[in-house]
Amino acid sequence: MRLLSLLSLAAGLTTAVPVDNVFPRTGKSTSPANQTLSSTSFNLYWPPPIGKCQKPLIRKEWRQLTTTEKKQFITSMKCMATRPSKAPKNLAPGARHRYDDFNSVHIIMSDGLPQKTGGIHLVGFFFPWHRYFLSLFETALRTECGWTFGLPYWDWSQDAISNLPLKKWPVYDPVTGFGGNGPLLTPPQNATYSWPYLTGQTGGGCVENGPFQNWTINVGPGQSTALNTRCLKRGLNPDTVQWLRPERVGRAMLAENFTEFDARAQAPPDVTPETTIRMMHAAGHYVTGGEATDYISSTSEPLFWLHHAYLDKVYSSWQAMKPAKRLSDIGGPSLPLSPESPQVTLNTTLDVLWEGEKIPLSKVMDISGNEHDGFLCYRYTI
Repeated sequence: MRLLSLLSLAAGLTTAVPVDNVFPRTGKSTSPANQTLSSTSFNLYWPPPIGKCQKPLIRKEWRQLTTTEKKQFITSMKCMATRPSKAPKNLAPGARHRYDDFNSVHIIMSDGLPQKTGGIHLVGFFFPWHRYFLSLFETALRTECGWTFGLPYWDWSQDAISNLPLKKWPVYDPVTGFGGNGPLLTPPQNATYSWPYLTGQTGGGCVENGPFQNWTINVGPGQSTALNTRCLKRGLNPDTVQWLRPERVGRAMLAENFTEFDARAQAPPDVTPETTIRMMHAAGHYVTGGEATDYISSTSEPLFWLHHAYLDKVYSSWQAMKPAKRLSDIGGPSLPLSPESPQVTLNTTLDVLWEGEKIPLSKVMDISGNEHDGFLCYRYTI
C-alpha cells in the first residue's frame, strides 16, 4: 500500500520537545538521548477511504463530540448493562448483562501474567488483541444499543498539559462526561487485586456523581468471574499525570520498529510491575484509579474503552508513518515477563472467546482492512 503520499500531518506539539531517555531498564538506550519530537512527528491519521474500506467509521476524540453525542454514547454504554448476558455460564457464571460479558472476556484472557504463563498484557500481541477487542465492543454498541458512530477516544495527553485539576478534566465531568471521584478510603487503597498500590490516589470509593454513580459491576475484581455485585470505584490520581504528557506519546512515535514502539507505549519485556505503572498504558488506567487499576478487570471502568481507543490511535498513527513496513511489523514475547519466550508473529492467534472468532493477528494489522485480508474499517480524527 502506498499511503505515505496521502498522510495528513497535524500539529501535535507546537515546538520541538526533548525526549527523555528512560528505556530500556538495562541502561542502554535504543534511541539517541538527544532525539527531539517536532510538531509533525505524531498525531497522524488514516487518510480518505482507501481500497475496500470506503465508508470507515470515524472515531472522534471525546471533546470533539457534541453534547448530544456524548449523552447518546453514555446512554449506549449504559444500555450494555441492560441487555442479557450471552456468556457461557461455565466460563462467566457471574455475568448478568452484555457489559459483564466483555468484562469477563478481558478477565479470563488476562489470566497468567503474575505466573508468566499467559494473558494479553506485557506480550507482543497486546496492541493487536486490544484492537480486535475494541472493534467487537464497538460493534455491540452499534448493533445492540443504538450507537451510530465510531468508538470515541480520550487523548489524555491534552489534559496532562492543561494545568487543570483532574476533577476538571472533561471526561470526569458529571454532566457531559463519565462522572468523577469516589470518596477517599481510609486507609487509602486501589481497588486492584492484581497490581501494586500507587500513592496519590484521592478517592477510591464508589463514584459519587455522574452517569455511572450507580453503575453495577458483577464480575471481578481480579481473576474471578463469579457473581460479585458491587459499585464502580474511582480514585483520581494526580501523581500519574507526569507519565501522560505528549512527550511520552511522542517518544513512542519515534520508535523505528514495533518492539521498540511496544516497549515505549506498553512496557519493555523485562519490566517490573512497579515500573509498568509509570508507562503510558498503565498510567492511563491509574489516573482514574479504583477499578481501573486492576489490569485483569480494568474493563469494569467505562473509561477503559476510550483510553484503549487512544492507545490504538497512537499505534495506528505510528503504523501510518511507514505503512509499507509497519503494517506487517510485529514481534515481542508470547508470554508475559518472559523475553525468552517464542516471538509473536503475524500468524499468532487472537482469542476473544465467545465474543468473536479466533483469528490470525495479521487480520487486524490494518485498520482500513486492506492488508493481510483484514476486515476492519475505521479511522481516527486528529
